[in-house]
Amino acid sequence: MFLKSLDIFGFKSFADKTHIEFADGITALLGPNGCGKSNVVDAVKWVLAENKAKNLRADTMESVIFNGTETRPPLNIAEVTLTLANENGLLPLDDTEIALKRRLYRSGENEYYINNKQVGPTEVRRLFMDTGVGKAAYSVMEQGKIDQILSSKPEDRRYLFEEAAGISRSKAEVAEARRDLERTQQNLDMIEVSLAENKRSYETLKVQSEKTLKYRALKEDIFNFELDIQLLKLKDFVQNQARQTQAKEEIAEKRNAVQAEIDEILNTLTENSDKIKELQAKMGELQMELVRIQTEKTNKLDQQKILNENARTIREKIGTLELKQRSIQERIDELNEEIANQDADLRSKSKQIEEVKQNIDSFVKNIESSQNQITTNEQKITESEEEIRNLDTERENFQKELEAITEDIVTELDAKLKDSGFSSAASKKAKEDLDSLVGKLKVYAEGRRNIFTDYASLKGHSDEENENFAKDAIKALDEVAGLVKEIEGAVQTYSETVPNFIDEFLSPEGIITKKRNIDRNIQENLQKIATIRERIDGYKAENILLIGKINEYKETLSQLRVSEAQMQQQIFNAKQTADLLKRNLTGEQNALRQNEQDLYLEQKNQEDLEERISDLDEALGEIERHGRECAETMGNLDEEIKRCNTSVSGKKNALDKKREEQQKYQSQYEKLTLDLVTSENDIRNIKQNFIETHSRDLMEFEERMYKINTPSVVLREKLSSSRKALADLGSVNLMAPEEFGEQKERYEKLQKQYEDTVKARADILRVYEEIKTKSTEMFVLTYNKIKKNFHNMFRRLFGGGRAELRLTDPQNVLTSGVDIYAEPPGKKLQNIALLSGGEKTMTAVALLFATYQVRPSPFCLLDEIDAALDDKNVTSFVQALRSFAKLSQYIVITHNKKTVMGASTMLGVTMQESGVSKVITISLDKSISKDDSFDETEEFIEEDVPEEEGVVVPPRPEPRIHNADGTITDPIIEKYNEEQKEAAKRARAEAKAAKAAEEEAKQNNSEAAPKEAENV
Repeated sequence: MFLKSLDIFGFKSFADKTHIEFADGITALLGPNGCGKSNVVDAVKWVLAENKAKNLRADTMESVIFNGTETRPPLNIAEVTLTLANENGLLPLDDTEIALKRRLYRSGENEYYINNKQVGPTEVRRLFMDTGVGKAAYSVMEQGKIDQILSSKPEDRRYLFEEAAGISRSKAEVAEARRDLERTQQNLDMIEVSLAENKRSYETLKVQSEKTLKYRALKEDIFNFELDIQLLKLKDFVQNQARQTQAKEEIAEKRNAVQAEIDEILNTLTENSDKIKELQAKMGELQMELVRIQTEKTNKLDQQKILNENARTIREKIGTLELKQRSIQERIDELNEEIANQDADLRSKSKQIEEVKQNIDSFVKNIESSQNQITTNEQKITESEEEIRNLDTERENFQKELEAITEDIVTELDAKLKDSGFSSAASKKAKEDLDSLVGKLKVYAEGRRNIFTDYASLKGHSDEENENFAKDAIKALDEVAGLVKEIEGAVQTYSETVPNFIDEFLSPEGIITKKRNIDRNIQENLQKIATIRERIDGYKAENILLIGKINEYKETLSQLRVSEAQMQQQIFNAKQTADLLKRNLTGEQNALRQNEQDLYLEQKNQEDLEERISDLDEALGEIERHGRECAETMGNLDEEIKRCNTSVSGKKNALDKKREEQQKYQSQYEKLTLDLVTSENDIRNIKQNFIETHSRDLMEFEERMYKINTPSVVLREKLSSSRKALADLGSVNLMAPEEFGEQKERYEKLQKQYEDTVKARADILRVYEEIKTKSTEMFVLTYNKIKKNFHNMFRRLFGGGRAELRLTDPQNVLTSGVDIYAEPPGKKLQNIALLSGGEKTMTAVALLFATYQVRPSPFCLLDEIDAALDDKNVTSFVQALRSFAKLSQYIVITHNKKTVMGASTMLGVTMQESGVSKVITISLDKSISKDDSFDETEEFIEEDVPEEEGVVVPPRPEPRIHNADGTITDPIIEKYNEEQKEAAKRARAEAKAAKAAEEEAKQNNSEAAPKEAENV
C-alpha cells in the first residue's frame, strides 16, 4: 500500500473535515451525479501542486474553497492532507510515512507542507518526479486525460513515456541547465561587451603608458645626464678652487717677503716717501677697488650667463607646456564630442525603451482584454449550459408525456380493435385477394395490349381476320369486366376488415395529433439545444482563438521584456561609458588647469628672469663706467708716484725692482683672488641653478661626483640625443601609467571573469549533453518496451488486431511526438483519431497498462474512464485492472456495476445535506457472489508476452483454445456472442410484430396509418 489516507477540509463540497482511508487493490468510488466524487480526484491533484484552476474545474484558485450553502456560511480556508507510505523508499526521503499538506486562504496565500515542514510547490513536484505520481503524470487518469493521450498532437503524449522512463527529473534538470546556459551566455555577452570596451581603453592607455614611461625614462636620463654634467662642472670648479687657494697662499708668502724687503727700503726713505706712501695707499685702495669691480663684473657676467641659460630652459618648458596644452585641449574636445554622441545615443535608447514599455503595457492590456473576453465567454457558456439543462428537463417532461400518451395509444388501440372485432388474419387475407385480382387484371390487360399492338403493326389483313380480331377484342373486354367485378367485391371485403376508429385517432382532436404535437415540441427542444450548442461551440472556438492570441501576446510580451532588459543593460553600459568619459574629461580638465598653472608660473619666472637680466645689464654698465674711472685715477696716481720717486735717491732702482716684483706677485695674488672669487661664484651659481632647475640640492649627489667616469662631451651628446627623443615623443598623458594600472586591473579582472564564465558555460554544456544523452538512452529503452507491451496489451484487450507506436521525429528523440496507430480485429491500421469512442478508450487503457508494465505508479485514480465502454470491453478492462492490482493501488470512479464488482473496497460519496459531501467506506466481503467474469484466479495476460529484463509481467492466465482451423476460442467472447444472438432473436421478433401491425393498418388505405402503427 502506498496511498494511506486523504484528509479534506473546506475543499469544494467537503465543508466538514473528512478522513478517507484507502486500502490495497481496487477501490470503487461511487455516488450519484453531482455528489462530489470528482472532487476527491481534484483534492489529490490539488495537493500534488496543481496550480491551474481550469484543471480543477474552477474559475480561480480561490473557487476551490467551500463557498457555503443556503444553511452554511462560506469558509475562508481549504486544506488537504495526503498521507503516503514510504517503506520501500520510493520517495527520496528517509521517513517511512510522508504527510503532504496544502493549505489555501481566501486572501490568496498558498502554503505547502511535507511532514509539517513548510516548502514550495517546486519541492513538491520534484519529490514525485519519475515516480508516475503527480498532477501531470499518469497516476490520475480522467476522461480529459484520455482525450489528451489520444489528442491529435503527438507531443501531448510524451509525458507518459517521459514519466515511465524516469527522465522527468532529468528533463527538469535539462531545462534548468538550458536556462543556466542561456543566463551564462547572456552574462558572457555582457562581459564580452564590457571586455571589448575595456580592451579599447586598455590598449589606448597601454600605448599612452608606454609612451609616458618612455617619457619618464627620458626625463630621468636627461636629469641624470644634466646631473652628471653639473657634477663634472662642480668637480672642476672645486678642484680649480683648491689649486687656486694653494697657489694664492704661495704667492701671498712671496708677496709678503717682497713687501718686507720693500718696507726695509721704505724705512730708509720714510722721510721722503710719506707722500709716496699716501699715493701708494690710494693706489692700493684703487687697485683693491678695481679688483672688487672686476670680481663684481665677473659675478654679474656669470649670473647673466646662468640667467640666460635658465631663460632658455624656461622657454623650452613653456614650449613643451604649450604643446601639452594643445594636446590636452584636443583630447578634451574629442571627449566632449564622444560624451555628446554618448548622450545622444542614451537619449535615443531611453526613447526606444519608453516605446518598448508602451508596447509592453499595450500587450498587457490586450492580454487582460482577451482574458476578460474569455471569462465572459465562459460565463455565457455556463449560462448556455444551464439553458440546455433547463431544456433537457423540459424535454424529459415531454418524454414522460410522450411515454404516457404512447401508453394511452396502445391501451385505446387494443380496446378499439377488440370492440370492432378486428382480425389481422382476415384483413391480411382480404388484402392478399385484392392484390391477387389487381395483379391478374394488370397482367391480362398488359397481354391484350401487346396482342393488339402487334396486330395493328402488321399490314394487309383480310376481312375474316379483322372479324375474328374484333370477336377476340369483345371477349377480352368481357373478361376484363368480370375481373373488375371481382376486384369490387374484394375491395368491399377488405373495407369491412379495416377498423373505423382510425379516423378518430387521426383527427385534429385525436390522440395521435397530441402525440405529434409532443413530438414536434421535442424536435423544437432538440433544435434549440443544437442552436445553443452551436453557440457554445462558437464561444469555445472564440476562446481557443483568444487563447492562441494570448499565447502570441505573451510570447511577444516575453520578447519585449527581453528587449527591455537588453536595452536597459545597453543604457547601463552607455551610462558607464559616459561616466568613464566624463571622468576622463574631468581628469583632462584637471590636467589642463594644472598645465595652465605650470605655464603661468613658467611665464612669470621668464618675466622675472628677463627683469633680472635687464638689471644685470644696467649693473654691468655701471661697473664698467666705475672701472674706467678707477683706471684713470690709478694712471694719474701712478704718474704722480713716478714723479715723487724721481726725487728719491739711492735705493730707487732696488725699490723699483722690488716693487715690480711685488707688483708681479700682487697681480698674481689679485688674479688668484679673482679666480677664487670666480670659482666660488661658479660653485654657488651651479648649485643655485640646479636647485632652481630641479628643485633639489646638488650636494645630495656629492658622492656620485667622484664616481663619474664618462667624459662631459659624451654626456652632452647623450643629453642632446635624449632631448631630441623627448621632443619626438610629442604630447604625453603624464597620468597614463597610473590610469593604465587601474584599467589593467579592471581588464584582467574582466578577462578572468570571462575565462571563468567560458569554463562555466563549457561545464554546463557538458552536463547538459550528459543529461540529454542519458535521458535519450532511457527514453528510447522505455519507449521500445512500452511499444512492445502496447502491442501485446492491445491484442489481449481487443482479442486480436495489432497496435503500433511511432516517433514523429526519430532523429530528435527528446522532442519527438508519439503517434498511435491501431488495427482492431477486422479493420485496417489507422490513426487513433478515426476509431470509435469505445475503441479509443480501450486503446488508451492498453497504452496505460503497457506503461504500468514498465514503471507502475504506486497508485492510480481512474475517473469514469469506462463510461464509453460496452459490457464486453468493461469485462476486459476490469480483468486487466485486477491483474495489475497487485502492483498498484487503484481508486476507480465509476457508475458501471461490473467495475464495482471487481473492486475489493467501496467508497460511497453522498450529499445528505445539500451542497455538502460525505464519504462512506464499505469493505466488500469475499463471499459476496460476483460476476463469473471476475474470477480472482483469472488474469488477463496472454501467453506470448516476452520475458524481458526490467519488464513487469503479471501472472499468466490459462491459455485460450486454439482450434484446428487456426481460430482461437475465447470463453468470454463466446459468452458475449451468445448474448448477442439472443438479443438478435428478440429484435427479429419485435420487427415481425411491427411489420404485421403495419400490414393491418394499410387496409384503411391511409398514408399516415402505417407510419403511426410503426411508431406504436
